[in-house]
Parts: sequence; structure tokens; C-alpha cells
Amino acid sequence: MTTSPARRRVTDNMRRRRRRRAPVKKSLWQRLNDSEIFSKKKPKKTEVIAFTRELSTLLDSGIGMGPALLMLAEGRKGTMLGDAIAQMAEDLNSGLTIAESMAKHPDVFPKIYVRTVSAADRGAPLSTSLKQAADFMDTAASAIAQAKRALVYPALILSVGIGVVILLLTVSLPQMISLFENLETELPVPTKILIAFSDFLRTYPLFIFGGLLALVAGLFKLRSTEKGREVMHKGMLRLPLMSGVVVSSDVARASGALAALTEVGMPVPDALDVARETVGNDIIRHALSDARQGLIAGEGLAGPLEKAAIFPATFIQTLKVAEDTGTLDANLKRMSEFYQLDAQEKVKSMVSLIEPMSTVIVALAVGFVALSVIMPMYSALGALQE
Repeated sequence: MTTSPARRRVTDNMRRRRRRRAPVKKSLWQRLNDSEIFSKKKPKKTEVIAFTRELSTLLDSGIGMGPALLMLAEGRKGTMLGDAIAQMAEDLNSGLTIAESMAKHPDVFPKIYVRTVSAADRGAPLSTSLKQAADFMDTAASAIAQAKRALVYPALILSVGIGVVILLLTVSLPQMISLFENLETELPVPTKILIAFSDFLRTYPLFIFGGLLALVAGLFKLRSTEKGREVMHKGMLRLPLMSGVVVSSDVARASGALAALTEVGMPVPDALDVARETVGNDIIRHALSDARQGLIAGEGLAGPLEKAAIFPATFIQTLKVAEDTGTLDANLKRMSEFYQLDAQEKVKSMVSLIEPMSTVIVALAVGFVALSVIMPMYSALGALQE
């Protein structure tokens, strides 16, 4: 059956239209590029700190918030931070505050950062709040970077030590168990413990690995609940080394925010209500809430904070003197600077103790394994001499 030329032309046209409408299959690399996985990376803390200081400088020089944000967004075009800054400029035009706009970008601006900037929503100078947020974030980033650098060597020691112990328990020790049994002597208690632990590792490796994963998942789940987070924060305040770092950091943030707010004339109870939002530990935040209630009841600020038994004695005494002399703003500024430096020094002290502790832990573990292996041999030699 032959097809007429007109019918063939219609069929060819339909085929060409179908080919034009057919979607072009993209390669995996093209799909990844389209999804902007590689082009929109989460900004580093140093980039957020640099943006904050630049914005504060532009505001101090008299440039308006909107033009300043657009200027900073232009220099960061194509990045997640640049998109967030541009969106912030649009949000300001729609009536949102700077802190409310930042809160819409949790991957860019941390919660503590947003809380510190939110002090400007209650009357504090915006440039001052931005400087405080940058200073607090810079201090935290410096402490974390310092801790990471100092923990490299202890982590390496612990990893090698744990690997050696596991290798001894799972490979070397099983070959020696038959030798211990042929000695026909009573095995020492350390050797029995070591053999039992070796059998447990070789018999239930999947259960041990699964238990560790469940423990990590449980800790993350506990941290996501309000009650669990409160328990963890309370435990942090009881740790000998960690408690000092947490308290000094939170006192520095709260003091700085409280000083900035009271300096512009905000009532102390309202300023304290905002300052407590800059605190990262829930227990300290609750203590500041209780202090606000005591302040409203006429008990002052130092008295209710002293009842919490959390804050340093120097901080409480300074507040008492400041309330008596009417120099609360100036003393709070000094306390913020002092405890910011104090937190840095305590981080250094904590890290300096970790390295020798890790070495001692590995030495004790390896020494226990060596002692458990050698003791049966000495017992057998003693039995033969008798």
C-alpha cells in the first residue's frame, strides 16, 4: 500500500514536532550543576563574620541599610550568603526587621547570632549589635579552630591506641589463649577479663557497632527535645573543665547585650529579657528569666543571679557594686570583655590537658593488655620452679 506525498509530509511534520517536544536527557553532572549543589555551598563562619563587620562599618559611615545590603550582596553574587543578603534587602522593604530576616536563613546565620542582632529590635544601636554578634561569633570560631588544631595529635594517639588494642584482642590474643590453657595454672584476674573481652568483641561485632550507632542517634534525639537539651546543658555545667567555658561565654554575651540595651535607655527588665536570648545554655537562660522576675519584684539584679549558684562570684560582686554606684552600663561592658577573654583562656587550658590525658589513657590500655599477657607466663614459670 503506497502513501500519498501529502500524507507523507503530514507524517514527517508530526514526527519533527514530537522530536522537538521530547525532553533532552541530561547527564548526571549536568543535573548536579542545575541543582546548584556545588555552586551554593554553606558559607563559612569567617565569611559571615566579614559580612557583619562590613555591614556595621557601612552603617557607621552613614549608608542606609538597604543600599548597604545590596552593595554587599553584589560582591557575593552566586553564593548562598549573597542570596541571603539580597533576600534580606527585600524583606526590609516588606516591613521585616533585620533579625527576623536573618532568622529565615538558619543555614547562614546561627541562632545565637540572630538573638544577638535582635537586640537592635528592642532599641539597641544596630551597628553595636552587629559588632557584638561578629565579636561573639569570632571568639567562638577562634576557640573552635584552636581546639581542632590542638585535638589533632590527641585524636591520632587515641585512634592508633584503640586500633592496636583491638588488633591485639581480635588477632593476637586468640592465638595465645590455647597456650594459656596448656599452662595448667590458674589464670590471673586481668587475663580472664581480657579473654572475656576478646571473646565478646569477636562474637558480637555487629551488636557492638549497632549499639554505638544507636547511642549516637539517641544523643541526637535527646538533644532535639526540650527536656533532653535541658539535661545535657545541666550536665555541661557539672563538668569540671567544660562548665567554666560555657559560663564565661554566656556571661560575656548576656553582659554585652544588656550593656548595649541599657545604654540606649531601655528598662533593665526589658533589656534582660532580650539579653537572655543571646545565651546558649538553657539552664543559664532560665536563671536569667528568674532574675528578671526578681528584678521586677524589687530584689535587684545581683541578688537573684546569686541565688542561681551558677554565675562567678566576681561577676556577682561587680554587679552589686554597679547597682550601688549607678554604673551598670560601664561595668557590664567591662565584664563582657573580661569574660570573653576568660572563655578563650579556659578553652586553651582545657585543650592543653587533653593531650597528656589521651597519652595516659592509651598507655594504660596497652599496659593492661601487656600485663595480662605476661602475668600467666610468670605464674607458669613460678609453678615449674616449685
